Amino acid sequence: MSNINNISSNIKSPPADKILTRALEEIRIVDTKIKKGALDIVKKTNPNVSNSKDLWLNIMKAIVASTEANGYTFSKSELCDFLTIGSKGLEPRREPEITNGSQLMNRLVDDAILSIYKDIMENYEESNDMLKNNYPKLILNIASIVHKGTDLRGERVGIYGLERYYQRIKIDALNNIQSVPLDLISEVQNVTKETESIPEKQESEVSRKSKTKILPKSSQKDLINSLSILTRRKKKELEELLMSLSEQDYKKITDLGLNYNKLQKYSKLVGSKEFSREVEKEIGRKLTDRQLQHATISIRKARTYIENVLDGKFVPHGSHGINHVKHNLEYGYQLMGLIEYKRRKRESTS
Repeated sequence: MSNINNISSNIKSPPADKILTRALEEIRIVDTKIKKGALDIVKKTNPNVSNSKDLWLNIMKAIVASTEANGYTFSKSELCDFLTIGSKGLEPRREPEITNGSQLMNRLVDDAILSIYKDIMENYEESNDMLKNNYPKLILNIASIVHKGTDLRGERVGIYGLERYYQRIKIDALNNIQSVPLDLISEVQNVTKETESIPEKQESEVSRKSKTKILPKSSQKDLINSLSILTRRKKKELEELLMSLSEQDYKKITDLGLNYNKLQKYSKLVGSKEFSREVEKEIGRKLTDRQLQHATISIRKARTYIENVLDGKFVPHGSHGINHVKHNLEYGYQLMGLIEYKRRKRESTS
């Protein structure tokens, strides 16, 4: 395994920030927040970064963690480039002393990577948001196996089983089972808290202003009225609870509240054939049976979802860092267009 694309010897001398910058250039991600977040993680996890044999994988982990923290979704081309540099490194591999055995192993790796590349090209755009968010983590595991012989959890995977392993963790990703150890996710959260902390009073003021941008004051009255009907709670209480939410949750609750009429209509139709016809007519496309099942459950649980978000009852799962019930309900609302999925923001390269 050590003969296959072993890049640790190629990156001993350059400092981490230069390697990170070049890696981001190769995959054409120009967002400065992502670069800063990734560099903070690399510095925190690798004090003697230039001498670490795991430097390259740690840089890749940092990129994934930073993009996730900033709500950035890879494009298809970016993901393919990420797969390329992940498996081969930034420098062309040198093969002056190839033996028949290592040549065979390299060919097996290339064949497996080509198959994964083809899967991304053919299926990525049609993947749901849950799978798209997990794709970079799948590639991290593949890169780890290529360079170290184990995935990020330490599971040993042979090159012969690389493609089969990829298909297995892709199925896990569809169910949002994390393929990356939780410490990677918590690492970026810790760095973000340290580098972006602001006084509580100032943070509250910033939060209020940002929420006003999400929903103008002129529409807030309609939102409160709708939520009051849905939850049967007092308007003053709802106003206070809304202000305590994160921006992401505030936006989701706002979307649902302002789609009150659709929620009411779907609630009356749920369980009938008319429900699927009405939803598909509204969004302009067909849904699979599994997607319709997600949508049905989400409609039936709308009040529970709203109240649990407002009351902070959706506690992240200890081993995965997310709340699966919340995540699955939101997926149903996204399918019906009742809440908007947060798309990535691009900076112009021109």
